[in-house]
Amino acid sequence: MNFLHMPGTGSLILKSGIKKQFDISTIGKIAAHVPDLVVYGDFSQEVPFIESFDGVLLFVDISGFTALTEKFSMNTNLDHGADQLTQTLNHYVGDIVEEVLVFGGDILKFAGDALLALWRVERCHIHDIITLALKCSFSIQQEFGVRDTEVGLELRVKIGVSAGHISKVVVGDNRHHYFLVIGRAVDEVRLAQSLAKASEIILSPNCWELCDRNIIEVERIQDERAVKARYIKNALDFDNAEFLDRCMQYLYQSRLYGSFEILRTASVLPPDEELERRLRKYVMRNILRKIDDNQPLEYLSELRPVTVVFVNLQFDESANTLHLCKAIQDANTKITGLIHPLSGKINKVFMFDKGCTVLCIFGLPGDKQADESTHALDSAFKIHHFCSTALMKLQLVSIGVTSGPVFCGVVGHRLRHEYTVIGQKVNLAARMMMYYPGVVTCDSVTYFTCKLPQHFFEELPYTEMKGVRNPGKVYQFLGVSEKTMIYKAYLTRERSDRYPLLGRQKETDIFESSLKQFKESGKSQIVLYQGQMGYGKSQLMAEIAFLAQGPGQRVVAIELTKINMWQNFFAVRTLMAMFLGIDTCKTYDARQYILVNKLRGIIQEEYLCLLNNLFHVKFPISEVVSRLDSDEKNQEMEGILKHIIKKGSNAFTNVAEKEVLIFVIDEAQFIDSVSWDFLDNLIKNFSIFIVMSLSPLTRKGRQLCSSAARIMQSPSTTYIPLRELTPSVIVRKACQDLGVVNIARELETFLIQRSHGNPFYCEELLRNLHLNNVLQFHVLEEEEESEDEWDNLFMRKKIFGTLETVLRMLALPALQATPLPLKYQSQMSKQGSCVYAHQVYAEKQSCIRTAVKVQAPQENKDQEDELYICTISQNVKLQNIMLPPTLKGIALAELDNMNPSEQMVVKCAAIIGVTFETELLLHILPEWTKMKMNQTLAALVESHIFNCFSERKDMREYGLGEICSKELCINVVKPEGYESGHWSDLGPFIAKRLKQEETVMHCKVMQFCTPLLQEAAYELWLKSQKIALHLKCASFLEWHAHKCKSCGEGDFIPFHRYAVEGMLYNIDPEEHKTMFLKDSTLNEAVSDLVSETLLKLLSYRTEGAESKDAMTLTDSSIGNLLHPTRDSVAKTLTKETEKSMRRGTEEVAQKSATQQDTVKVDGKSGAEDTEMEFLHRLDEIILLTELGKEKFKAICSCECEEIVETVIAPLSNHCLTVENKTRSFYYLLECASAYVHLSNNYMAFTYLNTAENLLKSISPRHKVISQFEESILYSLKGEVRNHVGVSYCCVGKGLVSFNMGQINLAKKLIKKALKLLKKSFPITVVGAFFMSMVETSKHMSHQKKQSFWQTPNGREKRLAVLYQQGHCLSMLWQIFSLDLATSSKKFSRLAALMKLNCAEESQDDSQIISSYMEFSLCCQLIGCQNDWMKYELLAIKRSSQLQIVGEGLLTIVKLALSLAYMKLCLGNLSLAVQLGYRAHELCVLLKKPKLDYGCLSDLFSALFLSTRFRDSVQVLSWLEDLSVEDVVAKASFISGCLDLMLYAGFSFKPFQDCQHFFLSHETNFILMSQNSIMLGLYSSMAIWFARLQLWDEFKEPFEQARRLVRRTNASLTANYGFCKFVECEALLFRKHIEESPERAQETLNKMARNLDQAVIRCSTSPVYYPRVYHMKAYVHLLLGQDEYSQIFLEKAFQSSELYGNRLERSWLDYTQEWWFTGKDPMEDWWLKAAPDFPVWKVGTDLDKKAYQKNKYLMKVPELDMYAEQNDNF
Repeated sequence: MNFLHMPGTGSLILKSGIKKQFDISTIGKIAAHVPDLVVYGDFSQEVPFIESFDGVLLFVDISGFTALTEKFSMNTNLDHGADQLTQTLNHYVGDIVEEVLVFGGDILKFAGDALLALWRVERCHIHDIITLALKCSFSIQQEFGVRDTEVGLELRVKIGVSAGHISKVVVGDNRHHYFLVIGRAVDEVRLAQSLAKASEIILSPNCWELCDRNIIEVERIQDERAVKARYIKNALDFDNAEFLDRCMQYLYQSRLYGSFEILRTASVLPPDEELERRLRKYVMRNILRKIDDNQPLEYLSELRPVTVVFVNLQFDESANTLHLCKAIQDANTKITGLIHPLSGKINKVFMFDKGCTVLCIFGLPGDKQADESTHALDSAFKIHHFCSTALMKLQLVSIGVTSGPVFCGVVGHRLRHEYTVIGQKVNLAARMMMYYPGVVTCDSVTYFTCKLPQHFFEELPYTEMKGVRNPGKVYQFLGVSEKTMIYKAYLTRERSDRYPLLGRQKETDIFESSLKQFKESGKSQIVLYQGQMGYGKSQLMAEIAFLAQGPGQRVVAIELTKINMWQNFFAVRTLMAMFLGIDTCKTYDARQYILVNKLRGIIQEEYLCLLNNLFHVKFPISEVVSRLDSDEKNQEMEGILKHIIKKGSNAFTNVAEKEVLIFVIDEAQFIDSVSWDFLDNLIKNFSIFIVMSLSPLTRKGRQLCSSAARIMQSPSTTYIPLRELTPSVIVRKACQDLGVVNIARELETFLIQRSHGNPFYCEELLRNLHLNNVLQFHVLEEEEESEDEWDNLFMRKKIFGTLETVLRMLALPALQATPLPLKYQSQMSKQGSCVYAHQVYAEKQSCIRTAVKVQAPQENKDQEDELYICTISQNVKLQNIMLPPTLKGIALAELDNMNPSEQMVVKCAAIIGVTFETELLLHILPEWTKMKMNQTLAALVESHIFNCFSERKDMREYGLGEICSKELCINVVKPEGYESGHWSDLGPFIAKRLKQEETVMHCKVMQFCTPLLQEAAYELWLKSQKIALHLKCASFLEWHAHKCKSCGEGDFIPFHRYAVEGMLYNIDPEEHKTMFLKDSTLNEAVSDLVSETLLKLLSYRTEGAESKDAMTLTDSSIGNLLHPTRDSVAKTLTKETEKSMRRGTEEVAQKSATQQDTVKVDGKSGAEDTEMEFLHRLDEIILLTELGKEKFKAICSCECEEIVETVIAPLSNHCLTVENKTRSFYYLLECASAYVHLSNNYMAFTYLNTAENLLKSISPRHKVISQFEESILYSLKGEVRNHVGVSYCCVGKGLVSFNMGQINLAKKLIKKALKLLKKSFPITVVGAFFMSMVETSKHMSHQKKQSFWQTPNGREKRLAVLYQQGHCLSMLWQIFSLDLATSSKKFSRLAALMKLNCAEESQDDSQIISSYMEFSLCCQLIGCQNDWMKYELLAIKRSSQLQIVGEGLLTIVKLALSLAYMKLCLGNLSLAVQLGYRAHELCVLLKKPKLDYGCLSDLFSALFLSTRFRDSVQVLSWLEDLSVEDVVAKASFISGCLDLMLYAGFSFKPFQDCQHFFLSHETNFILMSQNSIMLGLYSSMAIWFARLQLWDEFKEPFEQARRLVRRTNASLTANYGFCKFVECEALLFRKHIEESPERAQETLNKMARNLDQAVIRCSTSPVYYPRVYHMKAYVHLLLGQDEYSQIFLEKAFQSSELYGNRLERSWLDYTQEWWFTGKDPMEDWWLKAAPDFPVWKVGTDLDKKAYQKNKYLMKVPELDMYAEQNDNF
């Protein structure tokens, strides 16, 4: 039995045979890593020394270990990690070890998947010990010869036995000792094992000679002296117990420990400092640290990417033991001295095949380095050189180097084990060492990851190696030498038109701008790009080198490697060699010839010899130069180079004008110090343009020299930090890499979340998925996009054109020669079946973009243009995919460079997530003090491991988190760590650390700077540890899983926890406290202040203050209560309030009279008074909040986004890990609802899919999800289908505007949710009629009496159901309201009425007010004018009963927003403005930016349509300030800017800025969910291009708008966008009439349908009727139908007057004059002004003359060919 999983215990065997555990001391733990041969050996001799003895060796080889390791390493599932592999290995190996210990054996070594055991005995007793070893062997074969594993692989045992003379050799130094056994017996036991097959035991020839042949039955092996043991004969007089006792006496073993018998006496060694000190030398430092920290050794077991170096020394046959001892000692000393400074370790030293083999590992835990492959190769070459030249009696040195994932961990039994490495890469290195003798070889992964130039390697011919499949290419490493490196530093990344650079347009724009400035000024310019590894710096440099190749420009581009840092003048020498054109010359003579010709007349001949060492030429030394000392020679040489650069460019090219010289240097951090000095002087004295890229310096990395620091800090240096790519660009890159036009939604989410914007990470993730057969490829079927498919919700347009290759990704070394079968070409499109990429083992890509070309036969040429999409294999959970080895290695290198405290904090933070709370970190590390935690966190922040979440938020607020074209090249921000003397001055360093600690103390939320590190650190935990820590985190976070304080602190789904069983109690059984939530926004002081002041005001009114002054606030009061920047607007509020209210009410009455003359005068007066009172109440609330603003400081801004990211989203993950599916589902729904609350439909969509997948994974027999929660899932899906970014109804989620446009599916989902909530909804008109009667009766009864809760304890649960029912009904009535059929109107009204009844049953004033407003809106939409005003007034009156604190105040704000929206739709613009200003003020005071940006959008629309341009600009500036970190608000702002240019004739932001935002964010996932906003943006862009006759640019936005039209509803935003789209069609129709008459009819038909649809849509927002009639008039005019045109023009005038649309009226005036009444031709001032419109700045007035005439004139072509054909239009 194996006891390795029991930390710190050993095994006792009682005399009765019962096993018992005991604690192991520190010396016992160390002795467990060392054999008895060492523990009880001679320590008196100095190393090296030899000790000889006789004994029996048993060699056990376990076949299947490597395959098992590969099975686990290739398994990407996090649930099958190193801990499962460790248990599998050690259960098996531990049993075998225990069996050997029982039989008295001593485990000498664990060699990967084999072990070597020794029975040391005197020669005279050796035959008995051979019998004992055979008994042990047969017992092992019988008990453990074959064992099945849980992954379907078998483990089998092969055994070899030998006996004879053995020598122990001990080598090493004062710190490290290594032992090995040599001799004939050692050679024979390996030979015997190699002859054995599975389940066989082979005796070596000498063993067979020395054994007792009378009792052993054997079988001869053909042509071999060794024999196969069959069994041990049973003699009648043989006493097995007596035999074992006798053997133990021969072995000098005593098993007694007190009254117990033990397996191994070394495990119970008494404390002995001297012995412990000596034994520690035989154990690796990595292991000793764990032992000293009393950590379980299982923590060291992991699947880890490392670099393996196998060194084999083959000696002459004449070499004796002394020769071997001396040579091995010398080799060991050299190897240790080379690899230890580079964090390499010697893991094993053993004799192998008549030679000594040393196994070295780079990258073990605590030793990971980013460039370990380079270190390994360099060390290997130096070892090879030393051993080949310095060791005596050495015949051959062979070294194999491989890189990749292997199992690193402790293998064996608790009492005897060793740290070892197992895996295919270990085997491959050993085989390469043997099959490629005499050289240093490496595999393809090492070749690529070392990043050394290709000329350091030579590809070797393929050789079959035993036990190795698909080894890939093998390279010989030639070593690093100055001669091989000369001039070979070209850019390794080639630019390709087929693989364009994505997401770096701003960076290339800055280069071109800087180059232009350099040409104009003639002053030196340095453009410096800095970015993390993998950010695409090399591809960017290749792109810049291409862009720089213009006329009159010369580009010299190089790429450096780390090795160049230590080669003086390498960078400058290479640049100059390429500049002079000698970089391609292979001989001295060729270089000299070119230099003589090019430098003739530039430098004197006697100084040419100074170039000898620089350019490896052989000019004769002149007398002048011979008299110079070395410093003078260097100065002369630098002067010559400067002179060449100054004079040489024109001379070489023979051009009249001066040629611009551009140096491009990739990986500039590897420039040597001498080259930095030269460049620094060059920049000061000459005009030169340099572009460099470099990586940030690590905290332990080499600091740059002072010259480099001066260049970095120079005013002429433009520093550009490369940011991560946006999610949309990552998706485009994935499609580009895969060669497909679309990828699965799950894959999109996976890549966005796991790549973290790093293009290299994206490539590695894709390759890893491919290697594990996760990716599938399908032919794209051209079919109409289905509206009713949930998965199509975020489907984007096609990104790229046709494929010329099937798999452009994955051009890996082993894959390049593996084309897909030809039959794939013909079968794929016909059968529609998925096609897997070939399963080929490929270690590392040479270039992920290189195409894997499929040579299609001639008959299938038509299929070369097929389009492909990429999907995910079934039953694959992408969230459980482990990190690729390459990425894990990068992260581990950073983690291993930390101290133990920092590592522990990082690993614990990784459990919490990318974003974590410091309080939670202390919770899971309770033994840490807060001071220790703050110090550790400060160090990690300083090292850029963590940063404060608030800092990132502040960066977003100030626009620093996103690069902009103007702010990107500011020189004040320089690369950190490049300052001269940065680390030399200790005082500022300590002060900085103290300041950092103070900052950390106040930081509540932090996050990983590189999320990759979080993933890698997370994978280091064992599964059991993860579960325990996740449970601890979940227990802590559940107390914080609710809305923020400013939003009421309730569930995101109202009363959610009360409706789900068990959610009122903590997930941890030890926590018995019930989790209740309070609903409070303001503190008690503010609440008291508001209540008392209101009482005073009310008492004042009741005492008789009935004058107008008593009823309204003064101008000065209003001015004081408003924000200082809004004074100009605020002063007019009170003056206009009464006037606007009366005028607005009269307008509403006029409109109602034209449609239905039923509004009574009394009702009009009552509505006027109610609305006036509501406005006054809003003014009072604003004044009170301003008066209490000091106490209101306690109100923080909305923190729901931080709560979702740091609490609720991690909670869902924690619960999933601990396999609590009920809570996981609960928190997934909370996440989705929260993101809907935050207007992030894409993230809501993602979490809903995760929840749905979880629901599907639960067996119906074990149903743990309630129907209530299922209903929430379907209602949220329907809401995401139809949710708008800005919504104002008091329901909170608000006026759902069905922005996703998938109406039918949304209706089905919501009805399904209602069914689960046991709320039936009729499907027929008759059913709707009868249910309307029932609901009307219920509504009347609710108004007459109040119902009370009979069961107080169940009130919250009932409220949860009622709220959910009301929410579903709210969405349902709005869906039905979009259909103008009579039956749909009835269904709509019924749903709104049912919603109203649910609200009244809940007795919640906020819900009731919300329902009143919704019912009012419903009645207005379906034409029930009698009811809409009634319920609007009821809502206003009901709001007067609300307390002006908490949810009540928030409800009043939402009511104001909703009223402003409705008044805007109906054309009561003055009232909409008054309500909008007040709602905005309250949003600002309550810090509700999500509500505020929607309020400002509508307020801008109302002001804009009223032609109040000065106020419009002011509001737009507020919207701009608010939109810094909200992309939807930014889109609204950009839309407003475009409207000003298109329809007002002036600009607030130039068109270029608008276009830049549009191009940068059109594929943003959040914006993609806002179809109404995007329709308006696309249409505005199309109008711009159409007016300017830029039809090529017009096509793309117009087609995108056309695609969105059918996916939008009849909301205000959507209707405005639709009106603009119709304008696009009208302009396109005019173009077709003029240029393509044959296409005009088709366009006309489409436009006619859309115009009719626009009229219908505007019934919900009549304020846009004038625009629709204006367009209809224009179309009729184009058709030559002047009479109809005038009719619709008159309708446009009437509707603009009726609905207050002054903007359209001003345009109509110009249109009428242009079309009908103008005497002279009018000039189009809009076309003259575009794009340089006059700019209206905030706080100023713009002369009307500058913009008043800038109206676009819709011209009429001089063609009337359609006049006769379209009389019926």
